[in-house]
Amino acid sequence: MEGNRKARIGFVGCGGHATSSLYPTIHTIPEIDLAAVCDLKEELAKRNARNFGARKWYTDLNKMLSGEKLDGVAICGLPKMHCEVGKRCLDVGLPIFVEKPSAVCYKEALDLAEYAKGKGLFGAVAFMKRHSTCYRMAKAITEKEEFGGINEIEVRFANGRYPDLNKFGWELQVESPSYSFLIGQAVHIFDLIRFFCGDVAEIYAVLNEVEKIDNNGIFGYAITVTFKNGVVGVMNLNALQGPEFQISEYFLAAGRECWLEVKDMVSLNYYAHTKPMPEFNPDGRAQISSWKPEFTEFLESKAEGMVGYKGELQNFARAILGKEKVSADLYDGAKALQIAEAIWESSQTRKPVRT
Repeated sequence: MEGNRKARIGFVGCGGHATSSLYPTIHTIPEIDLAAVCDLKEELAKRNARNFGARKWYTDLNKMLSGEKLDGVAICGLPKMHCEVGKRCLDVGLPIFVEKPSAVCYKEALDLAEYAKGKGLFGAVAFMKRHSTCYRMAKAITEKEEFGGINEIEVRFANGRYPDLNKFGWELQVESPSYSFLIGQAVHIFDLIRFFCGDVAEIYAVLNEVEKIDNNGIFGYAITVTFKNGVVGVMNLNALQGPEFQISEYFLAAGRECWLEVKDMVSLNYYAHTKPMPEFNPDGRAQISSWKPEFTEFLESKAEGMVGYKGELQNFARAILGKEKVSADLYDGAKALQIAEAIWESSQTRKPVRT
């Protein structure tokens, strides 16, 4: 598809995350024409159509699908909705974009991926970290010959106390905040490590359940991971370091006598193998190459894409238009959930789990 044609998108779901993080990026994406929005609650559908420039609003998905000439549908809601609404959209020949997780479990996520494949269509999963500025820079560095390939990774992720998502209608297989955390939040991290290192071969996890306060859990995971290409890694994932949803994140990749680190998705340090780097330091001293956003970019981070919300939707639109491939497809969504379930199984059995 050539020229300036835009992808006509219907958006299903006008809840909190969609409205605060996804809709605000649409006006910055030249490839998207927001044709219509849909939500079961009329006031939310009307609000998002008005605030974000959709020409039509609906409370009935079937009416939107039959009444609009769409090129694709973005879906943001509970995981069960991703599967049910996703299949209805695939049935009428439309590719889909779904929030993470794409389903409540690996089996259902894989079923959705296979369903799309059977229809000859694609689906994208909203793993925004693949599109964040720092992680894209880090990925490019690790693929340079001078880095020597990734040999080891370290990840720390803290979310603060975390709820049992079944209390909010998620219908997960296990009722536990520490399980909900793996499926509902840390699944981003599981996709991130696959983004850098490929498929996982084996997981070993230990869980320390510290306390439960009302519906919220305080806990920590210590995890070792071996990838199919031989890379090894450790992950510290916890709900210990602050109040609810107070997040901190750290990623390290070690190459061959060099390494890089990304802190909180907004700063990057590269400790290069080449020391000194004369183009930067004529005095011949070793140094660190660093990047972090300047002030105006930081203020516009959600709309302008620094954290990846813009990038994931733009990638979906460009895939519809035939301009690039989907970065994270429905199979990637399933594999991230497979890792989550392997961590839970290992933490309960205290044995390594092959994936």
